[in-house]
Amino acid sequence: MSVQEAPKPVDLTVNKTARELRVAWADGRKSVYGFDYLVALCPCANCREKRLERQRNPLAVLTGPSGPAVLENASMVGRYAINFVWRGGCPSGIYSFDYLYEIDPARARESLEAEDRRA
Repeated sequence: MSVQEAPKPVDLTVNKTARELRVAWADGRKSVYGFDYLVALCPCANCREKRLERQRNPLAVLTGPSGPAVLENASMVGRYAINFVWRGGCPSGIYSFDYLYEIDPARARESLEAEDRRA
């Protein structure tokens, strides 16, 4: 079984004022990711481990940035990802385009709505 690759972005826009990343995908989908959403789903090993700890122990005290996510810098990583550096947060979050497509908030909402209709 082969894993289907996500479409590539045709346009990326980081808007610090609106605190969001906008992506237009080659398949026509348009995605909007709020900075807080991106921080919450940081794919780095340290952040993933913190999320797993929270799942194992809901009362675990997790340290991290307080207040809204503030973007210090965003840069391309080759032709496959974006690296976001958050003030007071994770400096090593490399978000591959496949990962961004996977965590698209609109796709997540669509999945939840489909589950609700089946229930």
